[in-house]
Amino acid sequence: MGRLVSAPKSVCAGLALASSPFNAAPEPSPRFMVAGSVRVQPVLRFAETTRPLHPTMIHLFRTPVRGLLPLLLLGLTAVLTAGLTTPARAQTGTIAGLVVDGETGETLIGVNVIIEGTTIGAATDLDGAFTIAEVAPGTYTLQASYIGYNPVTITGVAVRAGETTRLEIAMTSEAVEVGEVVVEARLVQNTEAALLNQRQKAAAVKDAISAEAMSQAGSGNAAEAMTKVTGASVVGGKYVYVRGLGGRYSTAQLNGTSMPSADPDQNAAQFDLFPTNLLDNIVATKTFTPDQPGSFSGGSVNVNTKTFPDGFTLKASASSAFNTVVSRSDRFMTGPASGTDWLGFDDGLREIPAPLRDPDVVIPRPTQARRNPELAAQLDAFSRSFNSVMVPRMGTAGLNQSYALSAGNRVSFLGRPLGFVASGTYSQGYSGYDDGRTAQYAAVDPGADSLNADFVFTDMSGMHSANWGLLGTLAYQPHPYHEVSLNVLRTQDGEALGRYQYGPYPKNFAPTVTYETYVLQYTERRVQSYQARGEHALPALAGLRIDWNAARTGTTQQEPDLRFFFDQYVTVTRADSSFRVYNINLGSSNATPPTRLWRDLQEENTEGNLNLTIPMRRGARSGQIKVGGSYLYKDRTFRERKFDYEDNALEFAQFFGDIDAYFAPENVGIIDSTSGRYIFGNTIREGTRPANNYDGTQEVAAAYGMIEWPLLRTLRLVGGVRYETTNMEIVSRDSTKAPGRIEEGDVLPSVNLIYALSPNANLRLSATRTLARPTFREIAPFTSFSFAGGPELSGNPELERTLITNYDLRWEWFMRPGEVLAVSGFYKYFQQPIERVFVSNNNQVTYVNVPAATVYGVEFEARKALDGLVPALRDLVFYTNLALIASEVDVPERELEFAEGFDIAPTRPFQGQSPYVVNVGLTYDNPRTGTAASLSYNRFGERLTAVTLGGAPNIFEQPRNDLYLSVSQRLFDAFELRLSVDNLLGADFVEQQEYKGTAFETRRYEYGRSFKLSLSYEL
Repeated sequence: MGRLVSAPKSVCAGLALASSPFNAAPEPSPRFMVAGSVRVQPVLRFAETTRPLHPTMIHLFRTPVRGLLPLLLLGLTAVLTAGLTTPARAQTGTIAGLVVDGETGETLIGVNVIIEGTTIGAATDLDGAFTIAEVAPGTYTLQASYIGYNPVTITGVAVRAGETTRLEIAMTSEAVEVGEVVVEARLVQNTEAALLNQRQKAAAVKDAISAEAMSQAGSGNAAEAMTKVTGASVVGGKYVYVRGLGGRYSTAQLNGTSMPSADPDQNAAQFDLFPTNLLDNIVATKTFTPDQPGSFSGGSVNVNTKTFPDGFTLKASASSAFNTVVSRSDRFMTGPASGTDWLGFDDGLREIPAPLRDPDVVIPRPTQARRNPELAAQLDAFSRSFNSVMVPRMGTAGLNQSYALSAGNRVSFLGRPLGFVASGTYSQGYSGYDDGRTAQYAAVDPGADSLNADFVFTDMSGMHSANWGLLGTLAYQPHPYHEVSLNVLRTQDGEALGRYQYGPYPKNFAPTVTYETYVLQYTERRVQSYQARGEHALPALAGLRIDWNAARTGTTQQEPDLRFFFDQYVTVTRADSSFRVYNINLGSSNATPPTRLWRDLQEENTEGNLNLTIPMRRGARSGQIKVGGSYLYKDRTFRERKFDYEDNALEFAQFFGDIDAYFAPENVGIIDSTSGRYIFGNTIREGTRPANNYDGTQEVAAAYGMIEWPLLRTLRLVGGVRYETTNMEIVSRDSTKAPGRIEEGDVLPSVNLIYALSPNANLRLSATRTLARPTFREIAPFTSFSFAGGPELSGNPELERTLITNYDLRWEWFMRPGEVLAVSGFYKYFQQPIERVFVSNNNQVTYVNVPAATVYGVEFEARKALDGLVPALRDLVFYTNLALIASEVDVPERELEFAEGFDIAPTRPFQGQSPYVVNVGLTYDNPRTGTAASLSYNRFGERLTAVTLGGAPNIFEQPRNDLYLSVSQRLFDAFELRLSVDNLLGADFVEQQEYKGTAFETRRYEYGRSFKLSLSYEL
């Protein structure tokens, strides 16, 4: 049985804002995770001891320990873990919970919680949490007492054998003479309620999504989950935009530390790398406070992984999905697979051939080797060292599948709690289409009523992906006021793409010519993170609170053996037959030779943060001062090798379009040596540009000071200043290129005012200054090119950082636990924003600082349990959120000159920004029958995807109506069967440009509908 531990009398009242077990705190990282619940570590703040009266809230919910039954492939796991439930636990229960300040939501340390009429109890720890174990089944009354606060009595606390009953207890200050507060424990059914409770008490404007909500929405990864967050949208299936801003204007964090980018062209984390099975919650902070990095304007998105539970937990799941477009299709574009593709990485099949791995090796030219046996042998060996496959084949796609397993426990080590969790997830999927469309148009004559087609291709694509992730967390409390933890995360993702496009290319070829492009691409991405964190309360030093973290996170993206092949043919018709005449025209200016590329990007972040929170008091008012610093060092390496083919004595026409025969071993390297000289077929040549290889470093050091203080009883100030220094350098491997450098020091002020209109309603006003830095790619002094009509892209070493002034206003009303009504407005002014622009009329693109830009908008959010309207609808919850956003960016004068004579606006929206994003949903959860259902709808407004050259209109991704349905049923207490359907309305992906009232589609393909069946087991 748990024993009472007396609270030290010197403990200051109230510590950090924390969450109930269901809560997602607004600050850095998670602390505890229990089955079906989330609890997150806050940045900790001391609370005053004198508070006005607020209603005391007690939240109670139960997590049953379920029986062990066989579960398909997971049955073995159930059998192996059956013995882990001890007899004591089977015969007794546990009471666990959290004690917070009723007004601020801050956790209270050292609160005595006892079972009335006994000496059994516990004191709250560093996080305001308590656990009373081995309690006999029954109904109890608890008493909570703490110096400076009114005592609280909680009646009707039911304890059942083998179960944990969880509470959140809110206490009020003794400054309000109310005597003892008596409340009755009540059930909490939704973790979203706790998230909203944390938002109500937060210092900044925040929105979040819990693990429970991710499950209800059928989100498989963090990117899919973010589409449900107010004001957030996802571009390209992986990049998160908050309030219309992404890339450099939004910051991504993993458990409160910076997340590196695996994209060579963007400073944007790829959120699809994080399976939701590894996550507790995702928190989007929309206003800046000095204790956060200053490099965001749209939002800072913090992905919080699972942490250890209060007791033993086990969860396993398996699912399979069928897509109406690709699953079981025999027109799936595919290529050779390595033996480990199913694990998300290449086993060496696609490596650069051993003779060419040295970047300094010199490949002889055919003209040099023609009469030189040694050079001829070298050229022959080099050319034959590559495998001969250059184009994708038709194959059959399988079903999508995913598996997850997580286990955790909290045990005693040296008499103190030690917690751990281990989670693993694996998925394999197929996506693609066989009747897509890709096109490019140009405006030639301002008087014309239509655009000219550069090319119009039929598009076929197939992608096979494999993704897995592992998470391990270990946390230890050597003392109630001290806690340290270690978190290790590893994710791996591999994507094999096969693509074939064909059609007319009138810009470069005669109308009778059909142009063909083939692509074989394999991309493997990896995130590996090591994080250590600590929290320390020092009551003897006036209640000083210290928290720190240190992290090393590495991200890699490799593209081994990226293959491109282009050809064209004309169809010749005879009286009784027709045939094709093929060519690749390697000698013409329009031709691109067969190409093989190897790209390797590695980025490592080393980061440390230290925060000191000092409580202060003046009369009846109390607040806190917070000071700290951070250091971040980024190290990026980008390497690229490129090889092109020359056909020499061969002609593609003689192979009648048979690409395999064209690259057959007998047609590669030396094909004849009988005439006194060497005759070559296809040979390889070095196409690498030294300038396309670079090294980059970024060093950001920061110090800050901030204060939280009640100016009035109902008005709270959160303000301060952050100072950040930036040292950034990009050095090309081409010594003739000047390095790109940025050296700046910036003062970033922040003022947030929170006015409590009532105990459950706030009015928030903030004015802040933030910044945005250019990405490594944007200032890297090299030029890369795209295929099939794409532009050449050059970095600009002269770029400067952007300064942003932000204003935010939010009214929020938290009607009942789990309910909210909120309206927000925001305005942002950008000085010298960075834009991607055309600099010549021959498809050359670079990045420049334009004079100014603005973004402004409003957000609306509502979440309401329908039992407040009709009691019979007690299991239904309705939610919706809407963001209306507008932006204006100055178009550079040079770009306007290229469009002379055309009616081109002097401003355009930010790339990726939608004028609106809307989510509407209805959830049903009946705990009595174990039945649950969710119906959700998402739509975004058209968003700019590409800026075009000359008078052609810009290209916009078109709105899409996405309807999702999920129905689940609990079986035998331990199992859950779920059926879900995604994209119920069958919406397609469409990009288009509009010219004089006519829409010209530049890309279209089908998503198809996806039907998913899953089975989960939870102990």
